[in-house]
Amino acid sequence: MARTESISIQVHPKDEQEQINVMQKFHWSLLSSQEVKTVDSHLERRGDTIYSVTNAENYVKLVFSRDLDLPNLGEIKRIEQAYFSLPLPKFPKLFPGGVGIWIVLAFFTVGIVAWPFYYLLYYRPKKNAAFNLSQENATKRQPMLTELAKYE
Repeated sequence: MARTESISIQVHPKDEQEQINVMQKFHWSLLSSQEVKTVDSHLERRGDTIYSVTNAENYVKLVFSRDLDLPNLGEIKRIEQAYFSLPLPKFPKLFPGGVGIWIVLAFFTVGIVAWPFYYLLYYRPKKNAAFNLSQENATKRQPMLTELAKYE
């Protein structure tokens, strides 16, 4: 019986197929895919008022397996570690707190005045930095994938 290693990861449902494709390049075989949707409701007291609070979660759990007797496994693992160790870009929210809050603030003119400052001084620079990091990661990952293709 062959020795194997396995890994379990959680991804957003829209990223499921892309993540499977990436993992297969590193010689991982998909064992199972399970979509998880949870809804948790509870009551919270805030001052004299009781509120019903609902939290929802939706993700896909992917389980992969890989044979430990693969030729060049050490090199594949080295490339894999470098590939996944690149920092993830964090994109800012266009309307922090939600659109509804900004609509309410717009009625009091605060939103109309504050949002352009937020956009120009925080959102746009953070978005550009995250986009540049994303492009930089893509540029760094391409040679890794080319090197990995040698071990197909």
